[in-house]
Order: sequence, then structure tokens, then C-alpha cells
Amino acid sequence: MKFFAKGKRGEVFLREAHGKTFLVKKHNPDSVVDTIANEAKFNKLLNAHGIGPEFIAYEQGELVREFIDGLEFRNWLPSAKRPEVIAVLADVLRQCRTMDLLGVEKEEMTRPWKHIIVRKDVPVLIDFERCREVKVPKNVTQFVQFLTSSALRLQLHEKGIHYDKSELINLAKKYKSLLKKN
Repeated sequence: MKFFAKGKRGEVFLREAHGKTFLVKKHNPDSVVDTIANEAKFNKLLNAHGIGPEFIAYEQGELVREFIDGLEFRNWLPSAKRPEVIAVLADVLRQCRTMDLLGVEKEEMTRPWKHIIVRKDVPVLIDFERCREVKVPKNVTQFVQFLTSSALRLQLHEKGIHYDKSELINLAKKYKSLLKKN
């Protein structure tokens, strides 16, 4: 296994087997909280709905999943073309909606720069360690907050992608109220 990255809650390694690269996530010993089991649970659950990297296994406190060979959204966006950006954003919104319907809140969609890996212009959501089951999830509304943020809007405007911020916020509010009714 080869060390890949260290986060607040986990350490990440890459493992080669059967001609494929797998990601292995272990608990970061410097972290008080071990969230690997939670991440494995939600990675597996969301896979059944076409979300996230392929779940392989969870054993002995280690999550093994598909390694997504792509770019973090923040690194992909500057060189992406307008049609691809629109398609990726629409797909992320679809995935957020699916999570909302499942009652799963990811909790990281207001600033998902590092939580969306784009591989061949297809977004893959990663890092489910903070996921939780809730009655009224906020994935879509959180992602709309991200879409209306100054940092992202400026980059989207440069690509010729324009939208009315107030209208988008109002649509998110309507969506949220409909979600609460169900």
C-alpha cells in the first residue's frame, strides 16, 4: 500500500490489485472521532442509487473503495467548457436530490470543492464520513448556496453561465418547503 493523503479524520492509501487501483481509508490516529464505519455504511447505501465510488469492502476498520482517477471540482472547473460544466452541475444536483429523497444529508455541499471528483466530465461525490440520516435533508439547498456563492458565480460567468441569484434562492426555498411537507 502506498500513502496517498491525510485528512482530519482519516488516512488514505492506494492499493493495486487485479490491475485496478483501490483506495483504502483508515482512521487517523490523531483524530478523536472514528468515522470510517459511518463512511462505509453510506458509501454502500448510496452506491445502490448511482452515487459515489464503488464500495468494495469494510473490514477491520478499513474502508476499501474504488479509486476515482480524476480532478477535484476546483481543479477541473478552470479548464472545463461551458456544456460540460452545465452537465456536471446538473448531475450533482440530481445526486443531491436523490440523497434528499433517501433522507441522507451529506453536510458538505455548501463548499464541495474537494468532495466532487470529476472523471471524464462525470462528477463523483466522495467522502461520506459526515453523512447522517435526517427527516429533512439539505443537500440540494446547500448546493444551491454553493451555486450562488461569489467565488463560483464569478467562474461560471467567465464561462458564459448566467442565472438570477434571487430566483435560484427562491426556487431552493420552495423546494425546501415541499420537502418538509413530504
